[in-house]
Amino acid sequence: MEFVCLRQRELVPVPFGLETAEAVSLVLNYITAYQMLHRSAKVKPGQRVLVHGASGGVGTALLQLGRLAGLEMYGTCSARGASAVSDLGGIAIDYQHQDFVEEIHRLTGEGVDAVFDPIGGTHLWDSRKALRPGGRVVGYGLITSIRGEGLTSGRPGRRQRFRGTTIFGLYIAGGWLLPGRKRVIPYSIQTLKRLKPEWFRQDLIALFDLLQQKKIKPLIAQRFPLAEARHAHELLGKGGVIGKFVLALNGPSHELRAA
Repeated sequence: MEFVCLRQRELVPVPFGLETAEAVSLVLNYITAYQMLHRSAKVKPGQRVLVHGASGGVGTALLQLGRLAGLEMYGTCSARGASAVSDLGGIAIDYQHQDFVEEIHRLTGEGVDAVFDPIGGTHLWDSRKALRPGGRVVGYGLITSIRGEGLTSGRPGRRQRFRGTTIFGLYIAGGWLLPGRKRVIPYSIQTLKRLKPEWFRQDLIALFDLLQQKKIKPLIAQRFPLAEARHAHELLGKGGVIGKFVLALNGPSHELRAA
């Protein structure tokens, strides 16, 4: 067994009666989604949003929380993930066979109020084209892109990290300088937790409350004993997984880790 020592202010009590697997699956994806919706994009009921990777972990969290916030939601996904997106209240856009910018403007007219983009690189600017005037692209999970390991580069390294950071900075600046007030803003759960630790605590407490009320439900694809961790990672590597893989130390009552 491994132990981690934390200060009391780093801890949030888990309400009695919550299933351990759902509680542990909630933390990263749902905090990310909740803070992007309410801290970064500052969404309001009736607004339209586009979620990239909508059938993924953060994507499904965005859809569940967006439905609670009264949003009109669109989500890019493969044909395989379309039913999951529809079940969570989103309108699925097949990124493999449809141009999402054209499709958004066909469906909405002027565009959406916010786009949540984990892809980065030039894709951020394409996402900006889907915005209405005054809208925001929230870029998240972009470390590989900023380091020059994602869409902005074929080779990692210091020069490519500089290039990736520069390009991302230009997109942010362009959002402020170009007409239309269409902003590109970054989100990092680590940075926000460091700068605003009280927000992380408040938001996790709010999410546990929503889970206890059964207003949200993390998607769990499969549960594995810890001895099958390697097999779980192999399945993850193949892609196409909708929901979390949960590893259990000693059976369902001791589930501690989600991947």
